[in-house]
Amino acid sequence: MKFKFGSQWLEDPTQITKLIKRVIDDSGESDRFLQKLDKDVVLFNEGDELDSIYILLEGVVDLYKKKPHADADLPVLRLQSGSLIGIISYTTGKPSLTTAITAEPCTVLKIPELEVRNLLSGQNRMQEYLDELILANLLERFRSTIILQMKLDSVNQKLQSERNELRIAYQELKKAQDQLIYQEKMATLGQLVAGFAHEVNNPAASLLRSTETLEQRISDLLNRPGDEESDIVRRFYEAGKKTGYPDTKTIREKSKKLEKVFEDVSSSLLRILAQVPEELIEELQKRKIRKEEDLESYLHYFEMGKMFQNIQSAGNRISGMVRSLKSYSRSDSDQKWEEVDIREGIHDTLQLTSNRIKYYDIDIDLEQIPKIRANPAALNQVWTNIILNASDAMGKNGSLTIRCNNDANNIWVTFQDSGPGIKEEIIDKIFDSKFTTKKSDAKFGLGLGLSISREIVHQHNGSITAKNSQKGGAIFTVTLPIKNK
Repeated sequence: MKFKFGSQWLEDPTQITKLIKRVIDDSGESDRFLQKLDKDVVLFNEGDELDSIYILLEGVVDLYKKKPHADADLPVLRLQSGSLIGIISYTTGKPSLTTAITAEPCTVLKIPELEVRNLLSGQNRMQEYLDELILANLLERFRSTIILQMKLDSVNQKLQSERNELRIAYQELKKAQDQLIYQEKMATLGQLVAGFAHEVNNPAASLLRSTETLEQRISDLLNRPGDEESDIVRRFYEAGKKTGYPDTKTIREKSKKLEKVFEDVSSSLLRILAQVPEELIEELQKRKIRKEEDLESYLHYFEMGKMFQNIQSAGNRISGMVRSLKSYSRSDSDQKWEEVDIREGIHDTLQLTSNRIKYYDIDIDLEQIPKIRANPAALNQVWTNIILNASDAMGKNGSLTIRCNNDANNIWVTFQDSGPGIKEEIIDKIFDSKFTTKKSDAKFGLGLGLSISREIVHQHNGSITAKNSQKGGAIFTVTLPIKNK
């Protein structure tokens, strides 16, 4: 098959159709085939079997395809002058894939298939022109398909990008929703805690005032100048107030030694006597007090001092807990940003989490550091999350080391636990929202603690990092700027 026109049809495809019209004019058949059509005239419908070819001399024709499962037609291609309409159906003999409708007034050559054969048999030029026109149209359709595919790919990429952006936006929205729920729970808890602290504060304060008064009254009763008996009784009472809590092994060893001196004294009384200072035991030996009933009266004063000390310690502890609860439970609306010493918040948090960490070795070395502008209630939440996570990781036994320091620009706090550490494959995910390793009922988590902690630290223009220690366990470091805007 030879083609005379090369790529000229790309620049002006009407050249070939003009030549075809000239051949038909020369044959005297032009009036039979030439048609003038108005706008919106249907040349053929999708599914029709074409018995003619349509050569578009002037005007524009749109091809439409039925939309699947819908009563609608979609425009698929616009044909300009120089186009062969229905080319695929004509060359394959199959029903038309599209519907052809004039988009404006048009001039077409409609040549029945039988007449096409007659023209081809009588005109060699007609065969050449028609072959050239078919190839030109097929190449044009192919080029249009490629361009359409490129546009489709571009649209798909844009849709995929927008879909990814929507997914990220949804995740951020879900994260914000989770944080709002968490913060609402914390705000409600804060109100409950504040109410509880207020109710406990009054009896705790009353207990401490009564303890002070009681201490003064007991001291007055036991302090009788010149009375030797009153003096030793008072000394036993004061010793009881100052005594510590020796371990079981020390009491057992000392009781065995005292058993040789106080032979008729019961083992229960000997255990109490083992806690008495040596100088008072020597005083008892000097006064030759050996009988249990005599010894018991002195030890009662010693125990009374211990009980008074326990009451006073318990009252002070309750008062300290109340202060910590009040400080901890203040909401963001109650407590604005202010100049704070973050060590106070860490101590408050340790006090409030003491039930979870009471079996651990707590090593605290909080150096003198500058105050910073911060929201102390929010930072307390960070300390709580880190400490409780360390507690969950260590289990029943372990150690927690807390250090702080500073340079000219920042302060930092490190929390190092003796737990199993963080698996390397998840260490980069632990600050992600809803990521948690706590799946059991005993250690259930929402995966919000560290995510919220990071947000709080970022609000303070700081950073929070996690890594594994070479000695085992995890190290969390919170860095905060000294001068915060």
